[in-house]
Amino acid sequence: MKSLLKSLPLALGLALSVVTSAPAAGAAPAYVDALLAPYLELQTALAADDLPGAQGAARALLTAAQTDDAGNALKPSVEAIINAEKLPTARVNFLRTSNTLIALVRETDGAGQRHLYVAHCPMAFGGRGGDWLQKDEHIANPYYGSAMLTCGTTKPLSSP
Repeated sequence: MKSLLKSLPLALGLALSVVTSAPAAGAAPAYVDALLAPYLELQTALAADDLPGAQGAARALLTAAQTDDAGNALKPSVEAIINAEKLPTARVNFLRTSNTLIALVRETDGAGQRHLYVAHCPMAFGGRGGDWLQKDEHIANPYYGSAMLTCGTTKPLSSP
């Protein structure tokens, strides 16, 4: 029973990752570009199993997101990363953050996204998989960190 209760937050987080808020349409490219640096720092910190680093990057992402209404869709998952007590909770909420930001980036035509890749780990979250953005093709898996750092594939963001 204890292990079931311990896994409840993770299961709830996975369920919520499916029901992410859609980003607001019409976000300015400069605004979306401003979100990318702290997001990529967050991705790197999670890949390095660095919860305090991830939380610091999430604070910066939240600050950047609050400058436009489009950031409202990011706020719940980013705040959950900031308040996470353990890496699995941060990682579930990073999935929600990634899904929202990938959609937002694809809706705009900002300069920063020209060199982005969408990475995918098919094993994440019980085989459901998870996507995230990266600045290069070399996988640094934020969902598994050092346990499976290179698990996944990448494709340019511009690919369908």
